[in-house]
Amino acid sequence: MAAPEHPHDEHPGGAVAVTGPELPPDRRARAVRAYHALPAEDRREAVGLARQGRRHPDERVAAVAWWYAAAVLQPRWYNRVPVVVLPLVALALEVVAFAVDAWPVALLGLVTLLVGAGLAWQRASTTPLLRLMRPADTPE
Repeated sequence: MAAPEHPHDEHPGGAVAVTGPELPPDRRARAVRAYHALPAEDRREAVGLARQGRRHPDERVAAVAWWYAAAVLQPRWYNRVPVVVLPLVALALEVVAFAVDAWPVALLGLVTLLVGAGLAWQRASTTPLLRLMRPADTPE
């Protein structure tokens, strides 16, 4: 069964979460390793060009970057949650923590905020890559 080229999940309010095709764990691991094997300059250039809606001129770099984005943005619940949800949960936890004077709840709110920031950064850097045209499947 072939996955759609650009799967999207609609959220209430019109927000769209971009997710990649379902990939087996070994394929995801290879895509991440291949991306991190690229020189940092190529990675930065691929993301920068993708934010402008353009592919990297080197097709190998463009393909590696796209497969990395597909591996990172798997269709999982945490990739479908709107980016604003975790900061709102963190804020609610902080309010509760100060209201009941419970430092563990405040710490949980801080951890939730940091996780939310990490997920937002990950999406911001990989979604533009995934929105570009899917490269031809490369032989394993």
